[in-house]
Amino acid sequence: MLTRREFLRNTVQCSASLALATSMRGVAGAADAPITPRLSGTAPVKVPSDFVGLGYEMSSVATEGLLSAANLPYVTLVGNLGGAGVVRVGGIVADYTRYEANGTAKAERQDTVINRARLEQFDGFLKKTGWRAIWSVNFAQGSVEDAVAEARAVREVLGSRLLALEIGNEVENYSRGEKPFRKPPYDYETYRTQYNEWHAAIVKAVPGISFAAPDTASSVEWVERMAKDAKGANDSAGNVQLLTTHYYREYQKRGSAEQLLHPDPRLKDVLVRLRAASRESGIPWRMCETNSFSGGGLPGVSDSFIGTLWTLDFMLLLAEYGCAGVNIETGVNQLGFISSYSPIVDDGKGPATAGPSYYGMLAFAAAARDCPEALPIDFDAQGVNMTAYALGRDGKPRCVVAVNKDSAQDAHLSIEQLEMDETYALRLTAPSARSRTGITLGGSVVDAEGGWRAASREVIRGKAVMVPRMSAVVVRTV
Repeated sequence: MLTRREFLRNTVQCSASLALATSMRGVAGAADAPITPRLSGTAPVKVPSDFVGLGYEMSSVATEGLLSAANLPYVTLVGNLGGAGVVRVGGIVADYTRYEANGTAKAERQDTVINRARLEQFDGFLKKTGWRAIWSVNFAQGSVEDAVAEARAVREVLGSRLLALEIGNEVENYSRGEKPFRKPPYDYETYRTQYNEWHAAIVKAVPGISFAAPDTASSVEWVERMAKDAKGANDSAGNVQLLTTHYYREYQKRGSAEQLLHPDPRLKDVLVRLRAASRESGIPWRMCETNSFSGGGLPGVSDSFIGTLWTLDFMLLLAEYGCAGVNIETGVNQLGFISSYSPIVDDGKGPATAGPSYYGMLAFAAAARDCPEALPIDFDAQGVNMTAYALGRDGKPRCVVAVNKDSAQDAHLSIEQLEMDETYALRLTAPSARSRTGITLGGSVVDAEGGWRAASREVIRGKAVMVPRMSAVVVRTV
């Protein structure tokens, strides 16, 4: 870790940016006055050390050499996001997956087999990264006996690296589609009866194992009812240790760039309800599968700098609303191709590389380092399409992040009211909003080996920093 003297010696001071930051007025296309965040007075919100997460279809575990300690570029990319995190493996492929200890591994979207060797490979990956896992069993087409055997094997191999077991994936959809897994109507009561049966059998065979549920595609009501039932349960069948659900802005074919550049009108209500369910039950909640648009994302948007800024903004928003963690979906999806939104791109033909959304996650990790609290703030954006968030420790800001998604206006961000001294800025930039390459954080790209190190950290002179249109800035105390 750099000493303060080394930091100051190695800091690159960008004179043009500093001049902009100290010029508070008269900039064409910029807000007329500084945007000045202030602490709202609301209690700090805990940001767990394992808040950052990645999500995978079950077939990724079955793939030889992918989630493996020997896949060094991949391990490095994950490590950049933090020394603790959560890998969630499940997805729709979980509905077509079975565990055969001595079977032949297969990574097919509707016929995946995970054997003991692949499970041990995954464990090696978790050991190497320091991350833990949420693991899904096949509730759609498997049997309770199969689930018990799989849970026993997963717990035996992963040990303390198993955060929780999921029973099912997007369970409220089981009676829908051309080939439903359950006869309609499949309501919450029916689901709970079946869940309790599986839960009781698994707990009996694997005492002490934790569960994540209900893992809905979008139903907040089922999460609320699960939380209420778990709180009032008097037996082990009612217990759940982590509330989980999914979020995508839209289906791929209905997605647009504008949707990622502006707030989802339904999201705030979702977050308020999930926060309330968690607080009332005392059970943390996690967005265990999420990204921009379902179906792999929207090409040209999800895999552009627009997707980068959306990812950063979305993660910060969830942290502010008390989410215990977020698993950004990556890799090969249930349709069999690499999703446009993938933070980590791996086509199986070469080393894994950082996709555009990865830089949003990387910026979040840089902001959240040594900042275990989200500190709600108030500010007037003055008509600029910009969001801002504060992170810190013991109620004191140590970092502020501004995300300017305005295509026409720059903004001046003043940190005067946050009382942050000796600060520097890491800028998240790209040649254009639609850029898929040339994205940098702190003036650096992620290299071919997965490594990243900031090349430019602007020392902030005074109490203001310019946030150019279609960019973001992470301002931290030294």
